[in-house]
Amino acid sequence: MDTKAHRHWLALVLVGLLVSMPYGGVLSPASELDESAPVEAEHASPKAQTTWSGTVTVTTSYTIAVFDELVVSACTQIELGAGARIYIEGRLTVEGTRSCPVVMYSFASSDHEGLQFNSSSNGRGSVIDNLTIEDSIYGVTMYGSNPFFANLTIINPDRVGMDLFSGSSPTIHDLYIDQAGRMVPFQNDWRYGIGLSIGAGSTPIVDGAYFTDHLTRGINIWGGSGGLVRNVVMDNISGSSWAMVAGIWVEDSQPLLTNITIDKSDNGIIVRHVDDGGYTRAVVKDATITNSMYRGVYVDKLNHTNYTNYETADFTNLTVRGTGGAGATTANIGYAAIDVNATGAWFENTLVEDSTTVGVRLYFVDSSTTFRNLTVLNSGDPGQGSHESGVAVRSSFFAPHFDGLTVSGSVGPGVSSTSGGAMQGSDWNLHNNTKDGLFIDKATVIVEGLNLSSNGQSGAHVYDARYVTFENLTANDNGGDPASTPLGDQAGLFYEKSNDIESSSGDVTCRNCTVTGSSGSGLYALNSVDLWLYGLTLSDNNPTRSPLIVDNQGLTLGQQGGRVQLHGATIDMDSPGIPAISLNYAAADMDLISMTGNHSGIEWNADNNGNFPSSLSRTHLSGDTACLTLVDHTDLSGYGNTITADCTGSIVLQNSQVNWSTLTDATGAQALQLDSTSSLHLHRPSGVDLTLATIASGAHIDVAWDITVWVVNTVNNGIPNANVNASFTSFEPSLEETTNDLGY
Repeated sequence: MDTKAHRHWLALVLVGLLVSMPYGGVLSPASELDESAPVEAEHASPKAQTTWSGTVTVTTSYTIAVFDELVVSACTQIELGAGARIYIEGRLTVEGTRSCPVVMYSFASSDHEGLQFNSSSNGRGSVIDNLTIEDSIYGVTMYGSNPFFANLTIINPDRVGMDLFSGSSPTIHDLYIDQAGRMVPFQNDWRYGIGLSIGAGSTPIVDGAYFTDHLTRGINIWGGSGGLVRNVVMDNISGSSWAMVAGIWVEDSQPLLTNITIDKSDNGIIVRHVDDGGYTRAVVKDATITNSMYRGVYVDKLNHTNYTNYETADFTNLTVRGTGGAGATTANIGYAAIDVNATGAWFENTLVEDSTTVGVRLYFVDSSTTFRNLTVLNSGDPGQGSHESGVAVRSSFFAPHFDGLTVSGSVGPGVSSTSGGAMQGSDWNLHNNTKDGLFIDKATVIVEGLNLSSNGQSGAHVYDARYVTFENLTANDNGGDPASTPLGDQAGLFYEKSNDIESSSGDVTCRNCTVTGSSGSGLYALNSVDLWLYGLTLSDNNPTRSPLIVDNQGLTLGQQGGRVQLHGATIDMDSPGIPAISLNYAAADMDLISMTGNHSGIEWNADNNGNFPSSLSRTHLSGDTACLTLVDHTDLSGYGNTITADCTGSIVLQNSQVNWSTLTDATGAQALQLDSTSSLHLHRPSGVDLTLATIASGAHIDVAWDITVWVVNTVNNGIPNANVNASFTSFEPSLEETTNDLGY
């Protein structure tokens, strides 16, 4: 080919290339653009790859087609008109840097609508690095797509900073959203001021995010969504009156949230189950929530009358501080640091501290709620009933679990279980609370391993409860000032109207319970029956009070009444003239009682409503001025009692009928005293010298011995079914019996 022909062929090729080149390819580079005449990007018709740099103007909208790519160079300024939006159906690549990010902003009086990724962009490898979006209605909207973001900053979005729908699954590193919803002139619905919304089955991976100064929510998760969100910091999420404000909101979804820090939000984290056709399970690990105005954590169900509870939230290593405190947006209007209502939740390794309202509040919960290693410090709202306490449970089904519970510094009780607020658990340490360590009112509570110490009122106050069990309890140094507080509030353990009717079910029990150092009595039971005390130890309590007091004189109505059961007790006190055990208008069954020190023994008035019989067995009687004083016993039985050498006082029966077997007087010198309306039946007594007894006219003491009869034949074999007649010269009537198969 000659040179001229070659030049003609080359010219045709160049013309052909220019004709086939996309229009966008002829846009001048940033260095060549006249800033007074920015590129009109919406007029471009990209078909392959388009590059933006310098200043680019989008007046209405711009679409990246399915098979096309838009590359935005570092330092590019993209100005958008009112309502303008960039739609991504293909690939978007933003090449900003930390020192020179790409910036999108509005050049009009109204805000733009940011980026929108449609489902056709899914899997096309969009990468957005160091992009800043300013003054938008929506920052980034996504439908079923999965772009990658790094160092995304969104400033002042009106509605939502990032809005994910339709199963979107982006990867987001280092997201920063500031002032969501703060510049909105008016609202006509609630969906304003949200940082990141994850909805409709979306599952993003978010690693590193900071949300600050939002109107409604930092993160809003809904509609069966999930994903992983970690390393999140947010503050000042407050202000909307259209919806519940929260740092993180989870509704009908299953996200994993880790390493979360939330400060100064109306509510820290809210997990709500709405649709029973879906499933809610938020998993939160390593979260710190501070200075919330209303609640640090709220887990609930929209329908509070739907009692089919299950675990809708799982928290591990949670700290909630300063709820309703001076650091909140408005102080002293909090509801609870942690609030669970009509649903189930799991909390493990939880610290609640410095809440101006109740630390943990549960309502309409059941065994699907568990707390392990919960500590509540310096919390409660003075004068607000159960909200004075560190932990308050009300109207629950049996029963949420608390294993490893510590409550201290509450302005009221450490734990308040009221109005059916059932609880169960182990290893509780309730100490240094202003009122009771544990207050129970009409509730079922079962605890194994309970330490109550240095509480301003009783260690535990059980009021009007049918079924309460304490096992392995220790109560030390509890009780209020004896000069100014009622007797019950001075006691280590205080039972009141628990129960007031004896029944075959619903016992109130304390098993292996030790009470020391109380400002009043060790144990004080007021108008209480069906109270079962096993292995009770009382020592070093107020020496001016009886260590054990039962006073049932208030049980006078209808079927009120019953017995107190005391099986195994060791009581030590040094206070001459004060009874170690004082029972007033009370029936009781007492067994294996030991009293040491200087005291006046047992003082027992049994004039009880219903005339229930009583028993006293295997008890070591001791005392100085008195060892045992019995008044108004219509039927007192027992066996194996011992008058010990430490009994230097008297044993007195007043208007009492007593029937004892195997009474032993270790001194051999005790002078029994019976008034004119008393009687004493002794079966096989040992060492009792009746010649020393003082028996008033009309009183009597009778002694019975066992007689064994063996009927034999002539070869000394027992005769079965033989009739035996026995008669006595004095006191006893004749009797007739039939021998057994051995002739006895």
